Amino acid sequence: MKALQDRSMFRLLERLALRTWPAQLEQPYEGWILRASDGVTKRANSVWTIDGSEHWAGDEKAIADAEAFYLNHRLTPRFHISDASPSGLDECLERRGYVKEVPCLMMTTDAVRAIQRTEPVDGNSLHAVIQSSHDTAWLGHFLAMEGFAPEFGAFYDKLFSRIEAPTAYVSLRMRDQCVGVGTAVAEDGWSGFINIVVHPHHRGHGIGKRIVHELARWSRDQGADRLYLQVIADNAPAIRLYSGAGYERLFAYHYRTKLIDTLAENC
Repeated sequence: MKALQDRSMFRLLERLALRTWPAQLEQPYEGWILRASDGVTKRANSVWTIDGSEHWAGDEKAIADAEAFYLNHRLTPRFHISDASPSGLDECLERRGYVKEVPCLMMTTDAVRAIQRTEPVDGNSLHAVIQSSHDTAWLGHFLAMEGFAPEFGAFYDKLFSRIEAPTAYVSLRMRDQCVGVGTAVAEDGWSGFINIVVHPHHRGHGIGKRIVHELARWSRDQGADRLYLQVIADNAPAIRLYSGAGYERLFAYHYRTKLIDTLAENC
């Protein structure tokens, strides 16, 4: 019974997370969603495989059709595989020559717990600005702190504009300088945190902790008592930050990416 409850929770969070990063093209297929966004970010250019089935039926045609979709869009075939995906699918993709990439974690906590564990001690040195939509200034700070080229601005502008649920875009300012940003998307009593990034010259000084605090407070005010986020499994500084805020690992996911010269292989 617990395994079924866990799987139901995994599927719920996968569906919520799907809506925090809406792809330019989302094509339903056999319970999956084929996502394409001009190749920018793996999340927006991979097959979302959370269809509710517990076991993979071994339908190689579905995989072949997904591969054709990505090749038609001049993209590398890639699948998002998590503990909520049908069992056996990951192994099937591996046999077809797909390589495992970017192991990640889904972490969760309570909003009140996060607020309490990130209570600021910086006095008045930091000032938080919360916006309900992104603007050119927020987007520029996000791109610069992530180290992304300015030409990616159009992609992220469109992606953020596609988010339908209530969203908070937080900027943390130290005097006249923006030193950190973050985003939260609230839906169905949960709030997902994305885009938490600190200015490279100000890392290690509690700014990330303050961003989490501001996002958690906003989430609570939106009626989202539970929080979740996704983080790359080997990002030790981020995991320390989130663990300190009360987040705990719930489940894992990764990507399976096709080596083009092995497309003819079968399961």
